[in-house]
Amino acid sequence: MTRIASARNAQDYRPMFVWGDSSALKAAPVFRVCFAAATLLTTILPLSLPPELIDGDVEPPSLLARPISLPNNHHLPRPPPIMGAAVHLPDHIWFQIVQYLPALAVRDLYSVNSALFNIAMNVRYRQMSFAYLDNRMIRNLVRLKDPEVAKRVKVLHVYPGFLQETFDREKATPPLQRTLRYCLTDIANHLREQKLLPKNLNLSKLGLIRTLRRPEDMIRLMLDVLGALPNVSDYYVTWCGLPGLGPSAASILSTVFHSDVRKLSLDISLENVQSLTQSMWLIRHLEELHLCIHYDYTDALTSREEIFRKHVAPAINHHRKTLKRLLLQSWEPRDMSQLFYAIEHLPALDMLSVSIPVESPHLGNPEGLTNFLNRHSSTLKSLRLRATQFGGAGLNPDPISFDYWIQNALKGVTLHKLRTLDISSGLFPVETALSCLTHFSRSLTTVCITGHYRSYEDVEEILDILQRVPRERSLEKLRLGSVSLSPQLLDLLAASLPSLRTLELVVRDLLPHALDVPLYFRGGHIRAFDETQTVDFFTEMKTHKYPYWHLRRMSLVVDALPSRTYYEQRLEKLFRTCIPSITTFT
Repeated sequence: MTRIASARNAQDYRPMFVWGDSSALKAAPVFRVCFAAATLLTTILPLSLPPELIDGDVEPPSLLARPISLPNNHHLPRPPPIMGAAVHLPDHIWFQIVQYLPALAVRDLYSVNSALFNIAMNVRYRQMSFAYLDNRMIRNLVRLKDPEVAKRVKVLHVYPGFLQETFDREKATPPLQRTLRYCLTDIANHLREQKLLPKNLNLSKLGLIRTLRRPEDMIRLMLDVLGALPNVSDYYVTWCGLPGLGPSAASILSTVFHSDVRKLSLDISLENVQSLTQSMWLIRHLEELHLCIHYDYTDALTSREEIFRKHVAPAINHHRKTLKRLLLQSWEPRDMSQLFYAIEHLPALDMLSVSIPVESPHLGNPEGLTNFLNRHSSTLKSLRLRATQFGGAGLNPDPISFDYWIQNALKGVTLHKLRTLDISSGLFPVETALSCLTHFSRSLTTVCITGHYRSYEDVEEILDILQRVPRERSLEKLRLGSVSLSPQLLDLLAASLPSLRTLELVVRDLLPHALDVPLYFRGGHIRAFDETQTVDFFTEMKTHKYPYWHLRRMSLVVDALPSRTYYEQRLEKLFRTCIPSITTFT
């Protein structure tokens, strides 16, 4: 079976099949998968699909016009091949086919037919990134000048390093030499390009490079390209450590705000916030905001407080009707209490994530966070707490000071509708995490505590808190890690949480008994479990059954396994046998 012919354009391009030598497809496994699936559908679907789904010069009307009746135990004969007939399948069938292919392979299927052309182009250009002025960026700028490509961009990452490169290059080139030499070069290249390049090619890669010698040329080009992206929904901006760009970078970065941006991530220095937050008012339906603040040059407390009150908080308050998820993070331990005080009530906010530096003063006055939480007690359903250590004076974590800060921040806080508590950080002290769980346990239906290794005794204490505190609702989802998975640990979980629906475990090792000490071997650079303990775990688990457990979904993330593929399959089979209620296992 080989693919023959091609249409004049992608819209009319459909696969055509003939029976014959298949050597060409053997050389292209990705195409062979798609063509095999299409051929299978071609052979079967004419018996059930209406005629309008069969697109070609020859149709088998005898099969489509009347029902087929066959005697018992009679096999349906294979329809004869239709030489030269083009097969047109609905787009959703092609979409289902590519679900079984890796994304890198789907990117190269644009020449098969119109349906796969659109799918491949969406995969190729769904996510774009601009950071440095290299060949990749030039190529992407050329392609995005085409509106048919620009409309496919959904996720955009921008770091204005390319603008800094342009400024540096201009400073390194003497003005007089640049003016005379480059003018003559531009004229010569322009005349040469008129002869060599096709007439319908408006902008070549070489031509584009020659237009980016001056910062104003780069700014104008980026404004044109980014301003023509109509469907960007997720926008990620990184703008820190680049002094002197100011209004130039702000004009480029804010161009995308006119698009349908729903998620905005700003990894930005406080000095640059003033230039960008004024343009955030252009976003119409912002639903999610990630804000990570750096302090490159602003050290004065009064300057920080003024920026928080007059620029950052008003920009957030402007989106109070639509903002549902807010993530706040300080790259260094600095006082952000004025920001918490200045943010008004956000009636749509249901998820808050706060990253807290482990060094003092953490986020400044803890009462700022206390007031913010109480202000949103009627809407917050999910709270995520992180402990971070990216920058600071000495990079020395202070767990006692951190615990004291958390205790004061949560003092007197009541979140009536809180359903999810997520504490996922290796720097978050175990005792502090247990204190937070105790504080909010009454209304929780989802608990996620990961980062530190949790011994059997730690898990026992977590479950004791969930049982000891009077609860308004039963726990539905639990994620823990990392843990040593043993039959006794599963016995404990099943007995303590019989109504649990979803269990996710980050597993460090498999032990046949909770009191065993994990044994490892090292083969080359790989650290893996001792296979003897793994085999003993399976043997011991065969005697443990949980018919009363209502668990529906189970997920295991195992750090290391001997013969991973083999044991992953055995794990699924084992737990589906031990816990009959499981419907999904990953």
